Amino acid sequence: MRFFEIISILLAFVVIINLSIRKFLRRETLLLIFINIIFTIIHLIIEGYRWQMIPLYFLLGLFVFIKNKEFRLSISLVLIMTWLLAILLPFLIPIISLSNPTGSFNIGSKIYDWTDSSRVELFTNDPLDFRNIVVQFWYPSKEHHISSPLPYLDHMKFRSKAIGDRVGLPSFMLSHLALVKTNSYHNSSPSKGSFPLIIFSHGLGGMRTQNTILMEELASNGYIVVAMDHAFDANTTVFPTLNSDGNLKFADYRSAIPEGTSDSLWLKIRNNQLDTRISDIFFILQKLDKKETLISESLDFTKIGVVGHSFGGATAVLSAMSNERIKAVVALDGWFVPFALLDNETQLNVPFLYIGQERWDSWNEKRHLHYLDLLIKQSTAVAYHISVKGAKHYDFADVPLFSPIAPIIGLTGFPNGKQIVRIVNSTTLQFFNKYLKNNLNYNFSTPSLPTISVRNNQQSYP
Repeated sequence: MRFFEIISILLAFVVIINLSIRKFLRRETLLLIFINIIFTIIHLIIEGYRWQMIPLYFLLGLFVFIKNKEFRLSISLVLIMTWLLAILLPFLIPIISLSNPTGSFNIGSKIYDWTDSSRVELFTNDPLDFRNIVVQFWYPSKEHHISSPLPYLDHMKFRSKAIGDRVGLPSFMLSHLALVKTNSYHNSSPSKGSFPLIIFSHGLGGMRTQNTILMEELASNGYIVVAMDHAFDANTTVFPTLNSDGNLKFADYRSAIPEGTSDSLWLKIRNNQLDTRISDIFFILQKLDKKETLISESLDFTKIGVVGHSFGGATAVLSAMSNERIKAVVALDGWFVPFALLDNETQLNVPFLYIGQERWDSWNEKRHLHYLDLLIKQSTAVAYHISVKGAKHYDFADVPLFSPIAPIIGLTGFPNGKQIVRIVNSTTLQFFNKYLKNNLNYNFSTPSLPTISVRNNQQSYP
């Protein structure tokens, strides 16, 4: 809970105790209620309304309407139950503070709206609709900031329902995400120097900000990170530029495939989507080659890595297979079922890290594991497979930090959200440090956390 929320809830408890002792509203009790209301108003002005605090707002109303009536046991029970709910809801669904990055750099961020006029949009029927994506950069910044950092999610009126549908929650339960702040500052001046580039690809129904904590961790440690919303593959893409009618343009999620679709058609659709995603990554590289961005002069194009979650993991791997500029690949619980490759073509020539759950409880786990095993065995460079015991698919994004009930409702599996985020961040960072920055002080075969098991293609393979 936030500061003024805590103060207001504590004052409400003092009022309840005062009423219980005195049985009637007296001057000092009225003063306490007045102070409680003032602090709640301050909370609303400074911290902002959120639905989790409704029990507190209701409680203050009860204080006012009690007036001079005798404080009976029934009233006491109502007030206490309401107060307990006022504690429970903000605790279970908090306004989180993102982990502080471990690196020495401040973090700047910049969002661009780019159109690839060489590609017609796959997901629409308009022959004049060219591929349009939103990209966001996180980069080392030299500035110390006094202004407010960027929000974790923008345009929540567009996003809340779409995200809720994806994770199985009502949209109102996600409105508070608009209040979550990052450690990044818009349009901040980049630090001088030359930094490796990391490209991030989200999964089906994901979004470019879903691994913001990882983006900030990498940027603070001397990387330039760019993530895109793969339009129509992303949960919702909100474009920063306006339509001709003055309204925001957005792209909804259109990548679902109806049940009953034949395997051959299913595979064709998924591979068309993969081709589009890979082209998105190559398009970003082409745009960066033109040196038209804020961070153009700070990029080291000889050190490029890609990282992806779920379907983005497959995107990252196939991008590295078809572009020699990419020097290292990370798949965060990557989903390899849609691979349309011959077994002898499943080969990576750059260092590869797969970190994910122990098993996939999916309709085609064997196909996924088949390709993962081939990637490990047939890679000409070092390849690691790290399994995190107890983890589930969304544990490899920022999701575990957003609520302690996430494991209870089955959204995540790891009991300690902060720990799984540290595992993902630390392992990914150390991998890129080793293979893009030549930092040889880390050994992936001896992780320090007991929740991890490791295998690689340079040791005996089970």
